[in-house]
Amino acid sequence: MQSQQYEQLAETEDRHWWHRSRQVLTARYLDRMSLGEHARILDVGCGAGGTTRFLQQYGTVVGLDRSAQALAHAHIKASRATLVQGDANQLGGLFAPGSFDLITFFNVLYHQWMRDDQAIIDGAARLLRPGGHLLLTEPAFQTLWRRHDRLDMGKRRYRLRDFRQFFERAGLRSTGGQYFNALAVPACLYLALRDKIRSTGQPESDQDGGEHPSAEMALPGTMLNDVLRQYMELESRLLGISRIPIGVTLLAVARK
Repeated sequence: MQSQQYEQLAETEDRHWWHRSRQVLTARYLDRMSLGEHARILDVGCGAGGTTRFLQQYGTVVGLDRSAQALAHAHIKASRATLVQGDANQLGGLFAPGSFDLITFFNVLYHQWMRDDQAIIDGAARLLRPGGHLLLTEPAFQTLWRRHDRLDMGKRRYRLRDFRQFFERAGLRSTGGQYFNALAVPACLYLALRDKIRSTGQPESDQDGGEHPSAEMALPGTMLNDVLRQYMELESRLLGISRIPIGVTLLAVARK
């Protein structure tokens, strides 16, 4: 992520409908895991600390990030967590094997500096204790690739089947997964198609004109933010009954 995006994340993640709704959905999965009050949790790519603070209700949390700027915000938001500056590409060697009951990635693997997704998940598997859980969310469907992903320094978007394969190769058992935020798919598809048309014949380096925060992740007005949050809460309840085959983001869970 670029510098301005870390600042945007730190400012908006506590109120933005998307971040809050992702926590609601994640909590539904974590509550079923019965982690225990002494669970050890690793939040990989903890960013500005919003996810790390959220995870503190489930155990003792270590937040890992490569950015000193992100960790400065995380120190404020998640003061009870242990924060470590380090490279997730070397994840398997950063901590002792079997150190954690839960490892999370919240929209981390798709960034350009994550060089080998399989190797990183292999490293996470090494750090999990037997019976430990891995939970991640990542952007879904490559057809939705657009300017927002470039600003976020993304490298690709995923399908659930990608992670089932990653988990199996790492010796993990896939225990669940789903797409979410289906409402935003038409709008994101429109933005992706418009972006593709506009960028035809234009060099990639000239498309964005330097550092800018993402308009998609800017905090909307209070009324719209509340409406979108309420929709996502409804979608989350529906997802407890049946799966939706599309969504802007995916959530996948595995167990060692």
